Amino acid sequence: MKEGHVKGYKVFNPDWTCRGFQFEVGKTYEEDVIPSCCNRGFHFCTKASDCFSYYDFRSENKVAEVVALGDVDTSTKDTKCCTNKIQIVREITWQELLTIVNTGKDCTGLCNTGNRNTGNCNT
Repeated sequence: MKEGHVKGYKVFNPDWTCRGFQFEVGKTYEEDVIPSCCNRGFHFCTKASDCFSYYDFRSENKVAEVVALGDVDTSTKDTKCCTNKIQIVREITWQELLTIVNTGKDCTGLCNTGNRNTGNCNT
């Protein structure tokens, strides 16, 4: 288990809820738990593209940059983390999100392979 200041991304429903919990940009939330992925704590991913292994890639959803400020547990696949204290730093627009998930090593976006990525499910 790591502690403190891990940056990441979190997806929310269109009304800024997640699993029945209401969130707001700029606020910090804390639970009195020992975080355990898939069991308890505030979940997030360190790579934006990994979020969509757990949530639908829908523009109605909200996406935020977050910082884990408490204890952090990482899943065995290292795609999901959770913490007992999370700050919702800022909303990420869908245009910015598309740039984030479609850049970097091996074009880490959704369904993008090859060297001419245009349209949906690019190969």
